[in-house]
Amino acid sequence: MESLFIFACLCGGVYFWFDANQAKALALQFARRECRKEGVQLLDQTVQQIRLSASRDQNDQWRLWREYRFEYSIDGVNRYEGRLVLLGQRLLRSALETSKPVIH
Repeated sequence: MESLFIFACLCGGVYFWFDANQAKALALQFARRECRKEGVQLLDQTVQQIRLSASRDQNDQWRLWREYRFEYSIDGVNRYEGRLVLLGQRLLRSALETSKPVIH
């Protein structure tokens, strides 16, 4: 029975790791899209997860709510911060430091 519990925990951890990597890749796609739309340059080609929690979506199902930050440049010199909020695989909100937040 103990080995079954350990196996279940291991499977859960592997699933969470794959899901987190998939969400990060999706957040990077959204960050690229937002930067392209605003005409700015995404720096370092990466996003960083800064918050994780559980929340219900519009269908009343539990989803992971993730917030990511990324850096971009307007002029190639100065760095600015952008943020994305994902609920599951859906983009809820994006904001660039120099613009008003966009609610999706």
